[in-house]
Amino acid sequence: MTGHAGSLGSPREVGRVESAVKVYFVTDPTFSDLPRVAASAVGGGVTCVQVRDKDDPDRLAATTVAVRLAVPASVPVLANDDLAVARSVDGIHVGLDDVSPVEARRVLGDRAIVGWSVNTVEQLDDLDTLAACDYVAASPVWPTPTKTDTTAPFGLDGVRVLAARLRGAARAGGRARPIPLIGIGGISAATAASVVDVDAAGVAVVSAVGAASDPAAAAAAIRAAVDRALDHRLVLAKAR
Repeated sequence: MTGHAGSLGSPREVGRVESAVKVYFVTDPTFSDLPRVAASAVGGGVTCVQVRDKDDPDRLAATTVAVRLAVPASVPVLANDDLAVARSVDGIHVGLDDVSPVEARRVLGDRAIVGWSVNTVEQLDDLDTLAACDYVAASPVWPTPTKTDTTAPFGLDGVRVLAARLRGAARAGGRARPIPLIGIGGISAATAASVVDVDAAGVAVVSAVGAASDPAAAAAAIRAAVDRALDHRLVLAKAR
């Protein structure tokens, strides 16, 4: 990869990716002054920013560069489904109808972060695609007005099943830890902990932060909920 690598180290180290996807902010082109919003969100506790714009590739490129400059180098910035733009930042996020994770990995190399949205549990049976990913997003967890062309929501039970599948894939592949799973869709500060409680590594949000009157405060509330849930999980694991 020839672009920005930040200070994340090797993104393919699972522990580093888990830290990077605790609170993951996805931008929308309708948000005004996206670099400012992104910087404010990171100040509140967002750990990764994905720049998404399906309508205007030129705007995506310009916004991605501006966001990268606006947030600290330690916070990964990813481009949505654009390999050329992804080269200038830390990686890419793709969905079912986008470039494949395998192709993204081939083009961007091992230092890039490659994320993949899944809409069904069965997609995780594609082990070659899974091996190309640094994290997987369950999309959507709940219905969301931000993206109306989604498949049936997973709900918390579905997220739990995905997490179990990823643990199984890790065992089958001889890996100590599974690929991190995040949830996206209908998530807020009030619901973020419940997603982590079913073994997600973090949550992704769009309007809950980007459309908030105070993005930093909104991000801080979500981050606090996620951190509490992760701490609780650790306590339970130590008690076993």
